[in-house]
Amino acid sequence: MFFRERPVDCELKRRRNTRIVNLSLTTFLLSVLFTIVANNSPCFADSKKLDAAARPSVHIKVDPEDRELMFHMPVVKPEQVFKEKPARLEIFQQDSTALNGREVLLLIHGGGGEYQSMFRWDRVLAYFDADSQFKKTFKVFFLRYDTTDSLSDEIEQAKKIIPELAKATGKPITILALSMGGNVVQGSLTDPEVEQCVDRALCMGTPFHGSPLFSSDWYQYSLLQHKFGPMTRMLDAVDYRLYFSHHKNYQADLKWDNLDGGIPSIGSFKGLTPMGPKGNLEPAKDESNVLRKINESGVNKAKIIAYAGYLLNAEVISMTKKRRLESYILAPYRFFAIRVPAQLGREQPTLKVLATKIGKVKAVDESGLSTKKFALNDGITPITSALFLAPQVVRDYPILKEDDLPSLRPHVDVRLGRVFRNIDHVTFVDGSPPHRGSKFIKDELHPEDGTHTIFDWMLDELLEREQGYRKDDELEKS
Repeated sequence: MFFRERPVDCELKRRRNTRIVNLSLTTFLLSVLFTIVANNSPCFADSKKLDAAARPSVHIKVDPEDRELMFHMPVVKPEQVFKEKPARLEIFQQDSTALNGREVLLLIHGGGGEYQSMFRWDRVLAYFDADSQFKKTFKVFFLRYDTTDSLSDEIEQAKKIIPELAKATGKPITILALSMGGNVVQGSLTDPEVEQCVDRALCMGTPFHGSPLFSSDWYQYSLLQHKFGPMTRMLDAVDYRLYFSHHKNYQADLKWDNLDGGIPSIGSFKGLTPMGPKGNLEPAKDESNVLRKINESGVNKAKIIAYAGYLLNAEVISMTKKRRLESYILAPYRFFAIRVPAQLGREQPTLKVLATKIGKVKAVDESGLSTKKFALNDGITPITSALFLAPQVVRDYPILKEDDLPSLRPHVDVRLGRVFRNIDHVTFVDGSPPHRGSKFIKDELHPEDGTHTIFDWMLDELLEREQGYRKDDELEKS
């Protein structure tokens, strides 16, 4: 049975609800006003600075009474995804087990890795952990940082956090770094304290000298030279600007350092359409001052093991008449199999497209301008940059084709340099070469070391195992 409320009761309830709503709205507006005033208040701003200064710079807490050195820091769980941007560098551990005399392996991710599960080291660690010697030798830590922040800021923080980790563990540190993570290592090694506590650093696909991809005007000038029509060049230029509007720090910090004098002086240029390509190409404007300063100050290369990879494309393969015919016939297939997926954001197709574009970048050499100086690249980093070659070597030994690789071997001045054929920038952490190629690859600089999976190359390097020639079936059983 339903009862109807009296009109007086309804009116009283309406007035009460109106007062509650008005009071809530007034409270909300006052709180917003207070927040605005407080945030702009010098006292409040000073208190925020003091609070930031008072916070510890790292997340490392070690129990001094614990002989087994248990580390009180966050443990990264599989499938754990981080949504918040890191406010500062953070150290995590793979598990909460004690050190037990093991060495320290610090993994430093590349661009965007701070938001992915295991900071994108999940496949690598799954493979490493299956090796009993690895588990006995290393305890794994992770360094998480903001890859959209200034590289200089991340380096300054790393100069503090790496020695703190070494001091806490009482062990020298072995580092495994991908891409931009290697640049953090590169800059940190200019600090004597970091250099002393780092045993070795395996850096994969790291743009030690930067990349023409990140030198905006230089890259767009190369687009203007393409034989394709103005609409294709315009679309490429627009795609490029849209992507890097969200990754401006790459263009600020990871541009070519130009220590080899490779960036040409062109001046103002523009395409036929208002959307570009267009720009103002001058070396002083398009080179990376950050990397140039680091490399001029000197880095102890004896600490660095450098891995480089390169993709096969028309700029690398000798274009005979037969291959040109193949290229024309397969053009529609490549458009739908590579270009369209790249436009949809697929990673490996995008790297294939970029590898070709980087290979067409015009650089200054003895003959004037070379369009193949960076043809051997992994879609992000040319091998001359990933191997951290001396500027004089980059000038005197331009790697225009695969046959030029053997001439590099005597001039590699890092602890060890390796070059892998037909892999891209993400193969180092995904383990899968593009084109569905064989997972067993050889080092083009040291073919006598045999063929291994990329994860086996890395694992043997870290464990300092001798890398002789082994059959593929032996690798599959190991």
